[in-house]
Amino acid sequence: MTKKAIRKEFIEKRLQLSAAEIQSRSAEMIRHFEKMQLPVVKYLLSYYPLLERNEFNVDPCIQYIKRKISDIKIAWPKIMEETVSMEAFVINEDELFTKNKYGILEPLGGEKIQPELFDLVLVPMVMSDEKGYRVGYGKGYYDRYLPRCRPEVIKIGFSFFDPGPAIEDIDEFDVPLNFCITPSGMYEF
Repeated sequence: MTKKAIRKEFIEKRLQLSAAEIQSRSAEMIRHFEKMQLPVVKYLLSYYPLLERNEFNVDPCIQYIKRKISDIKIAWPKIMEETVSMEAFVINEDELFTKNKYGILEPLGGEKIQPELFDLVLVPMVMSDEKGYRVGYGKGYYDRYLPRCRPEVIKIGFSFFDPGPAIEDIDEFDVPLNFCITPSGMYEF
């Protein structure tokens, strides 16, 4: 299947999940995440999920990491409209977020973090294939951002669905994940 077909099918399937199914699947995914052996992480790039679209809520994973690594710096993505790119910002607890044109919360201010500083990136996604290539939301912001990170950066995606067969229209700009966490387990690529 193509990215567009996968995106349409699995967003629709995700939206059909009941609140109880989301809660149950999320609990399993968090359990799998907490079993991971993470390296030393000084800088983490996370994201705010679109909960109204039944996207996995990464906050419990972030809280788990914060308990394990008290001095971690957590950054949040911000879309740069003028360059069709993305940057990442660490903010203070008193700084604010605002919704962008896609309804995603972004930091209003903060300290810009260079991509090569990240040790771990939590990547939003809809679905992945068995090789770790993901289907996101079709704008390519992460596929443009991730190559700017160090080659050894760990990229983790979360999906309510297990990886599927190879995505037909992968190209040289697609960046595979290192791990995909689903309710049934953790997949390493």
